[in-house]
Amino acid sequence: MKSLGIVGTGQLGWMMILEGRKLNIEFSVIGSDPEAPASRIADIFYYNKEYREFVDHCDIVTPEFEHVDRQILEYAEMQGKLFPNTKALDLKLERHREKMYLRDIGIPVADFYVAEDAARALAFSEKFADSIIKTSKGGYDGKGQFRKKKGENIELPGDQIYVVEKFIPFDFEASIIVARTREGRIFFNQPSYNYNQDGILLYNYAPCDDYGMREKASILVEKLDYVGVMGIEFFIKDGKSIVNEFAPRVHNSGHHTLSGSNISQFEQHIRCVIDLPMNEPGLLTHSGIMNILGVEIDEALERRILSIPGTLLYNYGKKALPRRKVGHVNVTAASNEELLRRLLDVKRVIYPEQV
Repeated sequence: MKSLGIVGTGQLGWMMILEGRKLNIEFSVIGSDPEAPASRIADIFYYNKEYREFVDHCDIVTPEFEHVDRQILEYAEMQGKLFPNTKALDLKLERHREKMYLRDIGIPVADFYVAEDAARALAFSEKFADSIIKTSKGGYDGKGQFRKKKGENIELPGDQIYVVEKFIPFDFEASIIVARTREGRIFFNQPSYNYNQDGILLYNYAPCDDYGMREKASILVEKLDYVGVMGIEFFIKDGKSIVNEFAPRVHNSGHHTLSGSNISQFEQHIRCVIDLPMNEPGLLTHSGIMNILGVEIDEALERRILSIPGTLLYNYGKKALPRRKVGHVNVTAASNEELLRRLLDVKRVIYPEQV
C-alpha cells in the first residue's frame, strides 16, 4: 500500500482523501488542527513539529495549499519525495515573483510594476487610468487587493512589496485545470467560465471555449518541470486569454470535475504524484459549482439545496465565518443553459439576500 502525505489539513486535502480511498492508499496529513476537514478522515495526523516523522513515514508528499510550513517541504524535497517541486510553490509565496516569472517565459499577463513600499505603489498606479494594487505576500481569495483609479486617493496597509497591475476590462474570467505526469505527459480538463465576487470564486461552469489557455498552460508546466495538477486563472478579452494567476495544486475552479468528469482533479493529482497511469480526462456532462461562503449549512439549507435537480453537496464541516469557504454544491445538467439556471436556483437558496 502506498502512503501519501498531504501537507495541510483543509478541504482540498479532505477531497483528495475522499477521492483516493478507492485506490487503496494510506493518507497522512500534517498541520496544526486535528479537527480540520482532512485531519478528521486521514489515517494518521501529524503536528507540524513532527515533520521529520511525517516525511519519513510517507512514500510521497504533496501540499494541498502553497502557504504551508516551509521546512516540511524542504525536508520532503531533500528526501526526493515532494511533488510538485518547491520551484513552483516558491513563486506563489510572493505575487511579484509569480508575475515576473510568467512575463519572463513569454506568457501574457497584465502590465504591471513592482513597488517596494506603499508610496511607490501609489505613484506607479498613476501610470494607469485604472489599476489593481496587490500585496505581494499573503493575499488570496481577493485579500490584499485594492482597486484605484488615476487621481484617486486610497490608503494602503503599510510599507511592503506591492504589485501594481493595469486593470483589464475583461469580457469574462475563465480557468483551466492541467495535469502533468512524472514522464512529462500533459492532460487538460475542459476549461470553465468563472464568476468571481469581491475577488473570490462564487460559481463556475464547464465547458468553456479554449481561447489559447491550453497552450499557455503547457508552457508553464513544462518550464516548471511540474508534476501534479495545477489550476490557472485567466482574463478573457476580445477572444484572447491573459493569465491572472496560477495555483500549484488542486483548485477551487476544478471541483466541478467531481461530478461532471470521468476522473476528478483530485484523483488526477494523486495518480500524477504517486506515478499511476493517467488517461485523458473527459467531461461527461455539463457541470459547475456554487461555493458556500460564510453561510452555516444547517439541515434546512441542506434539504433546500438537494431538492434542486442535479445537485451534490460537499459540506466541509467548518465554522461559518465571513467569506469563508464552508462548502460547495456540484451541479450537473444537459446543457450550459440548463446548468446556469440550476446554479442560479442554488444561489437563490444559499444567498436569498442577493436576489
